[in-house]
Amino acid sequence: MHNRHCTRTRSRAAATGTAISTACLILSSTGFAQEPIIGPQIRIDVNGGVEAANETTISSIHMNPNEVVAGWNDWRESTGFSEIIRMGVAVSNDGGQTWEDFLLRAPSGHQSTVEGDPMTCYDNRTGTLWAGAMSWTGSGGVYVARKRPGENTFDDPVMTYVYGGIDKGWMAAGVDPFDPNATRVYVTYNLGNQYSTDMGQTWTNPRSLGSGIGFLPRVGPNGELYVAYWDYGSGVMLARSFDGGQSFEPAVRIATRMDTWSTQDGSRFPGSFRVPPLNSLAVDPNNGTVYSVYFDTTDWSGGYRNVDLYFSKSTDQGANWTTPRVINSDSNPAGDQFFPWIEVDERGWIHMVFYDTRHTVQADNAPHGMFDAYYALSTDGGDTWREYRLTPNSFDSYYDGLDRGSSQFLGDYLGLAVGGNKVYPCYLSTQNGDSDTFSHVITLPVLEMMKPIPGVSGQDNTFEVHNATPGEAVHFVYGLRQGSVNVPGCSGLTVSVRNPTIMGSAVADASGIASLGLFVPGNAGGRTIYLQGVERGTCQVSNLLPFVFE
Repeated sequence: MHNRHCTRTRSRAAATGTAISTACLILSSTGFAQEPIIGPQIRIDVNGGVEAANETTISSIHMNPNEVVAGWNDWRESTGFSEIIRMGVAVSNDGGQTWEDFLLRAPSGHQSTVEGDPMTCYDNRTGTLWAGAMSWTGSGGVYVARKRPGENTFDDPVMTYVYGGIDKGWMAAGVDPFDPNATRVYVTYNLGNQYSTDMGQTWTNPRSLGSGIGFLPRVGPNGELYVAYWDYGSGVMLARSFDGGQSFEPAVRIATRMDTWSTQDGSRFPGSFRVPPLNSLAVDPNNGTVYSVYFDTTDWSGGYRNVDLYFSKSTDQGANWTTPRVINSDSNPAGDQFFPWIEVDERGWIHMVFYDTRHTVQADNAPHGMFDAYYALSTDGGDTWREYRLTPNSFDSYYDGLDRGSSQFLGDYLGLAVGGNKVYPCYLSTQNGDSDTFSHVITLPVLEMMKPIPGVSGQDNTFEVHNATPGEAVHFVYGLRQGSVNVPGCSGLTVSVRNPTIMGSAVADASGIASLGLFVPGNAGGRTIYLQGVERGTCQVSNLLPFVFE
């Protein structure tokens, strides 16, 4: 497992010229409470047997992170050289420990032998999850299905649009910009953007977003709709709507690619599968910062192209973007990093999954391309990143489980979900001799306010916060009511106490425990006191603990 705190800054102008510098350091864990706990690989498409699976997607929710929905292209019904593609879906209600997988078909009358390009999305307001895919036939099109909170199955799928010429769709859901107590669900693909105001039961007709592919929608904290896409050329592009998808502003260029290639081209990478240069996008649910990650050719290393992950962000609703810079660490000679997927959790931490070739020195187009899946985490808005190898060993693209001769297929993208303090990457690996779908349960360190000991008024009590950053000061606050108050110096961070009072501070020890001893007056007994810890140095807050002293 690799732990790298990387400040590598190969940067370049977004629209002109190239200026590249490298400064990548491996640092200690100072400034970070504890490392994430990376759980073991868990195969989630078990009922797929030895047939191929690829193009993964996954979603979870903050209000109940134990609920997770994943999807992929599934070949389990194929026979011999006759390929039958379905959308495979897996549901977990125990935080990714166990999964039930099955096929999610298009509605009757719209089914075909090819139903794929899976997509999932989440609504943190209601706890609803959706899954969807595309059916390629004259009466096919885009279909989606809703999973209600706590359920193991989906409602009957509905068609969002019936049309045979559809390609690569993704979904998103979020607050309706006209009603903070309502949700809008979005689907974007090559025909444009559709939205639903009734939780996915009925849909508008597509509104064109222009020429491009890989249209990825994301919803901001106030209902802003952002759609990232590739314009088939040098443009990493963004469409924006501030009226719930009814109209769109002129497209914004996030960045200009230094290298570009066709959707079917994979010549810059080991293996013989296509690698379309699609983009990933995410929005901070607190302050609305928009993040973009894409992959591009940086230079040549060891006689072969060196493809890296580029990061840019916008703090003004996507109007202006920082100069893209490389955020991955690497080997020497350099490997390739590609297929990134990013998400932002409730505290503003950025999570990413991607493929990596750094562990094997290999040529572009080598028939046996060796790859690993990686997870990366940034707790400071993308300034620095830590990386963790997920796959136990590099896997071989040659064993993709398909009978296509020398042509391979690993899919066009990966997936990652966040929910509470859990992260669920979703990727394929051929380690079993065919392409299977895997996930992990990654548990994040979270400041945890513990119950006071002994919890009795009229005497001394010990208050503790666990999982704090060693050497950092933790402020203990209390209040008599719940509320929301900004934490000074931490943009977008709030404590959940009305009129909070700081009752004291303590520095966390080497094990991440901050301990404070205080006398609790007798008149505090029998009343609900709301307790919370704040670590301003790293802009973290603990859980809100309602407590009644005896």
